[in-house]
Amino acid sequence: MDLFTGAVGTGQVHDFNPGIRAGTGLFWTIPVPEQALNVDLPNGTATLEFDDLDQEDYHNLLNALQDGPSDSASVSFSMKWTAIAPPMNVTDSVHRFTGRFMLSAVEIAWSAKAPGFSFTSDPAATTHNVRAVIGRERNGVFFDE
Repeated sequence: MDLFTGAVGTGQVHDFNPGIRAGTGLFWTIPVPEQALNVDLPNGTATLEFDDLDQEDYHNLLNALQDGPSDSASVSFSMKWTAIAPPMNVTDSVHRFTGRFMLSAVEIAWSAKAPGFSFTSDPAATTHNVRAVIGRERNGVFFDE
């Protein structure tokens, strides 16, 4: 998650992420413990919740991409998806991708703590959901299964 003092792309002051995984180059990605995720596709709902997840604050995108100096930090968040449309099937045989997805509304509450800094999203604030989906997909070597 990133925080800016101005418009997105200018004035970035915090960049919270798990860093770059040694040996693989995988970045901004962590395994999700089973208890953090609850998916009920037949009813069109899903939740993802973390509390005090250890992260690093790289302060800006360039420093994060270079795996530069960072401060220890933690983030907490709750994301709740609710389907707002019937399921749709999507298949791209050329790129070996197939899935069944539902357009969804998503509610997000988020907070972060770092040395000398804390932030909590405003649960009363209105947000505009541009696009969210929940569903199941198969790709790559799993495409033909």
